[in-house]
Amino acid sequence: MAELLSDETYLPPLEPCLKGENVVLSWKLVALALADPSGHRQSSRAVVDYLTDPLVQSFFTKPGSAFDPPSDRNPHHASFVKKTAAIQVTPTPNDKYDINLIKEDALWLSKNARINEVAALRVVIIEFQSRPQAQLLGPISNQDVANLREAAGAANAQTTNVLPGINITSTLDAAEIQAGFEKHDSRKQRIFQTYLDERRYYAATNDYIFTLMLQECLPTSPPTDASREIRKSFLVAYGMSPKQPQRSPVDTPTKTYHALITQYLNLLPDSISRSQATIETIAEDEDLWTDELYERWIQTWLTETLHRMVVVFQLLVLSSDVFVSAQVAQQWFSLVSAFRFLNYLQDSSEKITELAAPLQCLVCVISLSVIDLPRMMAFFEGEVDLNTDDEFLASSSVLEHIHDVLDGAASNSAYAVPVLFAWVPVVHAMFSSYQERAERRDAIQNEKAVENYDSSTQMIPSAGRRNSAGSITTIDKRRYDDFLINKNLDRDYRQIQNLAVAVTDQRRVYEVIAEMSSYLGNTSHAIFSASIGSRMRTIFLDVLKVTYPFVGYQSQPLEALLAVLSGGQGYWDLSRPSNILGQQDVTTLALNDETIVQSYFQQALNRFPYEFVPFLAFCRAFYSSKHLSTDGNHELVLKLLQRTPTLTFILPDHFIDYQLANEEDNSNGFQFVEDYYLFPTKQNRKVTAEEELFVIPAGTYGRFIADEGRVVGVEYEHSALALLGKRLDVNLTSNKYKSSLGELSLEETAEAINLLATLIRVECFGTTASGERPSEASDAGLSIVAEVSRALSRTKDVIAVICDTIDALLDGKPDAQGLAALVAGFQFLHAVLPICPGRVWSYMSRCSLLSNQGQGGRLALLVGNLELSGVQLELLMSAIRLFSSLVDSAMSSAVRRKTSTKPNSRQKQNQDIWLGVSEKIVAQISLSIVRAAMDILESSSTWRLSPLDRMVLVGDVLPIMDNVVFYTFSMDNINTKAFLMSALEPAAKYVIDSFLAPSAGSLRIQPLLVTLVAATQPYGTTIYANKTQAFRAQTEAVLGFARTLVRVANYFDRPSTTVEQQLFKATPFVARVCANHYAFRGSAIELLEALVISAGKGSGEPPSLLGYLGPQVSRSFLQLLSTLDRPFNQACEVNAIWRFFSTIVRNRQQWMANCLLTGKTPRDAKNGNDKASEVPSSSVLASALERLASIAKIEESETLAILDFITSAQNFWPWTIFTLQKNAGFLTELRNFVRKLRSSTLTSKTNVRQACNEARVAAYIAEIFAMQLFHLRQIGQANTFANELTRDMDYYLRDGVTVSGYNRGLHVNFSRNFSNQYPGCTLDNFKRTLLEPRPLGVDFYYALGFADKILGFDSGWVGPRNNGFRSEMEKANENLSLVDAQISLYHAWEFLLLELSTCLPSSDTLKKHSLQVAQQCLEANEETQSHDQVFERLAESRVNLALMLVQRVVDSTPSPGDITQLLTALWATVSSVQEPYTSENISLYRTLLKLLYVTLRAQVRSLTQNDPSSKKHGSDLAAAAVAQTILNILDKTVASGFRTLVSLVHDSETVVLPSDFALLNAILQACICMPGMDQSQTQILNIMASHDAVQAAVSLYSWADKLADQGDPIYGELSLLFLLELSALPLVAEQLACDGLLNQITSANLASYLRRANVKPFAESVGLQRCYSIWAKCIVPLLLNILTALGATIAPEVAYVLNQFPTLMQSSVERFEPPDDSRRRDRGDRDYITLLSVSEIHSLAIMTRVLGALRANNARDVPAVEWDAAGLSESVDFWIERRKLLRERLVTLGPREVEWKSMPPASERNKVRGFESRLEEKVVEQLELVKLVLSEVWND
Repeated sequence: MAELLSDETYLPPLEPCLKGENVVLSWKLVALALADPSGHRQSSRAVVDYLTDPLVQSFFTKPGSAFDPPSDRNPHHASFVKKTAAIQVTPTPNDKYDINLIKEDALWLSKNARINEVAALRVVIIEFQSRPQAQLLGPISNQDVANLREAAGAANAQTTNVLPGINITSTLDAAEIQAGFEKHDSRKQRIFQTYLDERRYYAATNDYIFTLMLQECLPTSPPTDASREIRKSFLVAYGMSPKQPQRSPVDTPTKTYHALITQYLNLLPDSISRSQATIETIAEDEDLWTDELYERWIQTWLTETLHRMVVVFQLLVLSSDVFVSAQVAQQWFSLVSAFRFLNYLQDSSEKITELAAPLQCLVCVISLSVIDLPRMMAFFEGEVDLNTDDEFLASSSVLEHIHDVLDGAASNSAYAVPVLFAWVPVVHAMFSSYQERAERRDAIQNEKAVENYDSSTQMIPSAGRRNSAGSITTIDKRRYDDFLINKNLDRDYRQIQNLAVAVTDQRRVYEVIAEMSSYLGNTSHAIFSASIGSRMRTIFLDVLKVTYPFVGYQSQPLEALLAVLSGGQGYWDLSRPSNILGQQDVTTLALNDETIVQSYFQQALNRFPYEFVPFLAFCRAFYSSKHLSTDGNHELVLKLLQRTPTLTFILPDHFIDYQLANEEDNSNGFQFVEDYYLFPTKQNRKVTAEEELFVIPAGTYGRFIADEGRVVGVEYEHSALALLGKRLDVNLTSNKYKSSLGELSLEETAEAINLLATLIRVECFGTTASGERPSEASDAGLSIVAEVSRALSRTKDVIAVICDTIDALLDGKPDAQGLAALVAGFQFLHAVLPICPGRVWSYMSRCSLLSNQGQGGRLALLVGNLELSGVQLELLMSAIRLFSSLVDSAMSSAVRRKTSTKPNSRQKQNQDIWLGVSEKIVAQISLSIVRAAMDILESSSTWRLSPLDRMVLVGDVLPIMDNVVFYTFSMDNINTKAFLMSALEPAAKYVIDSFLAPSAGSLRIQPLLVTLVAATQPYGTTIYANKTQAFRAQTEAVLGFARTLVRVANYFDRPSTTVEQQLFKATPFVARVCANHYAFRGSAIELLEALVISAGKGSGEPPSLLGYLGPQVSRSFLQLLSTLDRPFNQACEVNAIWRFFSTIVRNRQQWMANCLLTGKTPRDAKNGNDKASEVPSSSVLASALERLASIAKIEESETLAILDFITSAQNFWPWTIFTLQKNAGFLTELRNFVRKLRSSTLTSKTNVRQACNEARVAAYIAEIFAMQLFHLRQIGQANTFANELTRDMDYYLRDGVTVSGYNRGLHVNFSRNFSNQYPGCTLDNFKRTLLEPRPLGVDFYYALGFADKILGFDSGWVGPRNNGFRSEMEKANENLSLVDAQISLYHAWEFLLLELSTCLPSSDTLKKHSLQVAQQCLEANEETQSHDQVFERLAESRVNLALMLVQRVVDSTPSPGDITQLLTALWATVSSVQEPYTSENISLYRTLLKLLYVTLRAQVRSLTQNDPSSKKHGSDLAAAAVAQTILNILDKTVASGFRTLVSLVHDSETVVLPSDFALLNAILQACICMPGMDQSQTQILNIMASHDAVQAAVSLYSWADKLADQGDPIYGELSLLFLLELSALPLVAEQLACDGLLNQITSANLASYLRRANVKPFAESVGLQRCYSIWAKCIVPLLLNILTALGATIAPEVAYVLNQFPTLMQSSVERFEPPDDSRRRDRGDRDYITLLSVSEIHSLAIMTRVLGALRANNARDVPAVEWDAAGLSESVDFWIERRKLLRERLVTLGPREVEWKSMPPASERNKVRGFESRLEEKVVEQLELVKLVLSEVWND
């Protein structure tokens, strides 16, 4: 026995599968992937690996072996035992699975389905993994029904009448349904149902694989690299690879095909017999004997039969170069008789009935393929011969069997009629051959007899030779002669004639062929894929071609041929995607077939226009092919229409101006003697010179077609297109012309317009598809319009004629033919819309189809019936699609209507295509369109339509409203005058108001709910791909429209309570939709996401998504999503799921969020015993951490989505932090990832997208690290992790601050050039709004997709070498994506760095990094950036970051060099700010000044606190280096700034604040404190003088009372503080004194306030408090500084000033009187002591001490100062001795004193002395100094 192939791919190890870590790739998943129209899923690595696995391929090379029956010799049992062994799977039962139960179920299925154990085990695992889908697609609970009734506005209605057309009933609640789901019999039924599904999809996969191998592409998707790889692998597996050596390159594939045909035919009897048997014959378990499973049983075996027959058909078609063997023919036609039961399927359920037509078609075409009619006829004509003796034509018994089967089947099986019809020419050929040979034999025998008679010889047989007659008979005998003889067909052919008559007349073979062909095209109701259907129609084409000699040119075969060519396809199917190869296209084959062309097409041409429809129908069918253009046949058809050689018509009886010609030939020929006018004008009617009247000139030859009548064919070359235009015009102007061709009927009118629409549409579509510019597509279409209009007057063209025709039909009461003509008219308008949009819009503005200006539209009247006829439905669908194209046209022409490109010769025709169409017209029509669409949507619930028609209707009408809203609000600013989509705005607002208004009813939402409910019903079919696509389109349209409504409500902050509540109540069905088909998952998730965001915006408690879903649905829904699209791993779907999870976590959906983060519903958590902190491995959070453990291996987009989820969980659910901390590998992997990142500057040069993603990932990681540090810091465990992080910060240090990606030149030039190219339009018009998420990339900021549609008319948009504006927009979007990512990186790095500096305040490395980052912030701000608000906010944020970093470093004594470097960079930034005190700059400038102050203080600290012995020299050098910078600061910032502020403070609209003066004072103080500044006093003095800063300060002081804010003269204090800081320099103080400062202080208005009695620290008014502050903070220290600088010279003036304020002098002493001193009558604020009051008496004590000494020497000039020094000395002693009381009475003034009060004393000695705070320490120290000074004074 051969060794078994590895089954690791087919059935992976069980334990990961049972734990949810791996997903088994079921046949259903594989089939759906291969049927994916986009081709994305089949490109998944999992699918490719699966289909190229040797074991999997063996299931195809040995058809049916995937479900082999069990047997003793079967090796599958050993594999089953091995896979389920305890070493492979832990046998201990747990909450998820029980391996023993899995084994038991597998053995049970193996027994009841009679399949091997491994296949059964695989099915059981698939069922286990698909239980969430099964629950979601299971019964609906009565809770869901109740919610649905409320959403539909039918809360009081009967349950079954909740929604029109949907019968939903439920008597069980969710808990009962869940209990039923978990039952033993329910599980087994699901397993058996899964087995049946797997069989169906296995057969479908087999079909798809053979289609891929034999036709080079899959049925519904174009070729991809993955499909090519799969095809190549299968060709090798089947031995058909061209690389393999072959004896005969032609013969070997045919033999292979025939061998495969035999294999598949051998499988069919079993499938057929099982479909006819009951389920009880196979399954022994009575639990499986249900009606539902029995129906699924029949469906499975019929589907399996169907797909195997498709494989057989394809193999037969490709091996038609040889007749099939007698065995194959015998076997097949034996099966044909078994298919008679198909006639009884019509009475079965819908799922079974829909399989009847496909099976009938297959039986028919396979039978025809077995007969192989073309080769059969070629054989009889002697063109080919039998290759082998095994071919069925050589077997008389097989021929007899075929004849008997067909003869019996034709009487009761319509699908056998075409086969019998094809059998007629075969038997006729046999009969003719037989008769010909018999006649030839008789003639030879007679000839021999005459010869013998004439020679008088006797014919005596010779012993040496045989009888000559016998010899002839033997030589000429054919193997089919016995068949003719046995069936009595050798002499009498009447049987075949009768059979032919019965087939054609009674059985209506042509109708059968036409009906079958209508289901074999590329339409919505097509059965098979377009390629298979085309091959089948080719078989019918062969039948019609071969049988033509027997029936001739008749209406029935003609109609059948047209049906074969069209396949039921109409105008609207032209744009449907198709992957038919040129050699498979039936229209290409027909047009290249000489017999078809001569027999049918040429005949139709010769009869045109007498027989009007056939020729036009042929042209339309041929021209609809997408492959004719590549072969040049499109051009042949078009040229034939432009230069038609003949004309057939009825010659009027009155016309006699002709003569007979060529009478000797008896051809009925004649010749015109006079010119013959086809369109003679009536009397008094003038014809313009340019009109062509189609005159047949004299001398033209013709002939009479019939012996009777005057039907003539004329050799008159003309343009059939121009003739059509003329006749359409004549139909409307019958009073002007007498048409010799007669008036067109409505049917002929419809056909003519249909042809024109098809010609124009195909030309435009083909030109666009070939990659040519839109202008060339327009030229191609316009050339046809011009040709058709050639014979019309100059003021009219065919567009006007057809529009008038539509008007005439709309004004009347059209019948069915009239409605068909209207349909054709709408199709024509749709066709010409791209090339003449202005004409169509102008017509629609006056057309009565739509309601306009208060007049109702005719459309509602034409389709007003409850039950629409076929033509009414077609009219409605055509109108809807025309409306949709008009909406698209309004969007795509938004720029073209407003601007014009530079003219050139090639575009001259396109310049005025929008001439005469105003924005008002477009707006009115768009509004009418959405109103009509709304009416249609509401009426769709009442129309009696088939399910497919309803799908198509809803799928077409909803996108109209969706697109209107999306086009309007997805880009540009709606509030600007130049709003690009202003024409669509009224229509969009109408849609929004209709659904979002509080008064909006439930009628409009009902069709959406109907679709959602219908979408939850399983629609799994492996055929009818286009019908499935219609189902998908309808569902996606509903989900998309609902999502748009919710998003628009969010975007405009518009209350959408009604719609939101309705959709929330329908969320169980939205969740169920996700389980029905993978294609719905993305749209459904986006709708739920929008609902959650909308609900989370409200102020109240949002609706609970978990509550509406219910525990069972929510659990299954989350389990379904948590698979994360495994095993396909499509990035777009995975990212959508992660984004939805993040939305749940962020938007107050606490119950659902807990489910995601813990893996448990609230009910599970309540019943469980697990610790809350332990997150099970099944949770989404655990999955996220597991995925990120291999962050370097997953796609960047998925990495971003997962990191977004984790950061959201951290930010909104802090307890998840501890879960992350337990996963050490996760954090380590993140650190490793960041450590390996290259600089984004380097990466962006080669790959901008990668640089964007890396920056964004790094931002998320930084945010995670920061949150980790924050929470670790709370528990005192942050140091270790923080120290580890400091070693991995290189990427952040390089790129964390500098947003270097912004390319200013790119954006400036692009914006300027764009505006020049498209005047009237700016680049801002294409800015995307926040209506939908904006992923990083080429469509990030500007709406590139919209720009493609709107600007595609201009050749400069794409450019000759793809270097146009489009590439510039892509670059701009990528650049802004990079900027956005870098900004996110900056903010995350800011957060992380601040956390690090908090956790590691003493780390030298981190301090250096902090200063480095601060400098980077400043340098980044120096670089020229955009003035966009984003960059302005970023610059301010950078300065704030630098400020915080420097503040944290300043207390740690940084090195002078580092601070000097930072100060230099900071000063460069500050000095670069132009006009700093304007409203635009002042906010940033304030922050810069704060940073400047902090940096200056750090510089002072670094220069003054270093070790004098070791660093004195370095400090001196640093001080010298910084001196000039300090002087510049004093010059440009302090002096100039102060002067500017003083001038601005008087402005009524000023943005200047008192804090701005305070900042300058602080900076001035820091500058003056800088070591070495005493040597620069002269420069400082000159600087202040140059800016007149002192005078400005004095002036501000004098105006302080006038500028008081609510009585607060704060500017008086600020101005004097400025002077106080300057007075610290002796030279400046001397200059202040010389300038009379003291006199100005006492003479100012504010001095009078200072002299008031109630000026004190705790006065009742803020003004008086400020006055005290001015005295104590400013005047007293200022006087002390001046006295210190000038000494005796200024002493008299100082004493004089002090004596000017006796009240303040007295109160300064009284404030310190002991509490028990009752000498003063008013204690007031003397119960409290402040540091300011202590400083006040300290300064006064010093001054009185100095003045007293000076007065002793000069009593005449220096007056005495009245101040009670002795009393104060006693008071000071009292407070020093009673520090506890002092602490109680000590009050803080300002935040700094509050901070000091909470700080411990600075020196250890004072701690020992009992000081409790820094504030107390300062107060006591100053009191002691006061005591010292006063004691000296007292002693003196």
